Amino acid sequence: MLNTQIQHNVSPEQLRKLYAKWPDIKRYLRGLGCPGEDAEDIFQEALLIFVRKMEDPQFELTVEPIYYVKNTCKFLWYNQARKQAKHPVGELNEQFLVEEDQGWWEKELKLKSIEQALSKIGKQCQELLQRFYGLGESMVDIAKKLGLRNDKVAKAQKYRCMTKVKEVIAEDSHTLNR
Repeated sequence: MLNTQIQHNVSPEQLRKLYAKWPDIKRYLRGLGCPGEDAEDIFQEALLIFVRKMEDPQFELTVEPIYYVKNTCKFLWYNQARKQAKHPVGELNEQFLVEEDQGWWEKELKLKSIEQALSKIGKQCQELLQRFYGLGESMVDIAKKLGLRNDKVAKAQKYRCMTKVKEVIAEDSHTLNR
């Protein structure tokens, strides 16, 4: 029996687009506490994972490639940081490790609450915020792609979406604190 599944190949153009996002991903990883020299290695490893996954006929990419690579980078960094915390190199102050772990955990909780809030807002808000913050598209382009009248309407919609996300986060944190 012939395998009729199509293999997905990563085009050079896709790789160029992903490499163009390197500064954003480096900034993101540094925000998670990843040193710059580790960030580049993690990014390269995430790209390799992405390419291998795309060659797998069973794999179905359900998000934009940049989001897949970015999340892979996050998981690779957290895994590496966890291993380093278990086996610290050199003489590290124990208090420093505890403070680092707490900062990491707080950031992870914030990211989790933002992700949950984003899942609770409407599809158009999700897409608008994803295009603006994730893909870095201009408001003019977003307005055209989402069928909004102009960039001013898109800006107003973005403001309403961000307000909604903040309200959901506040509601969720209020519920948790009860």
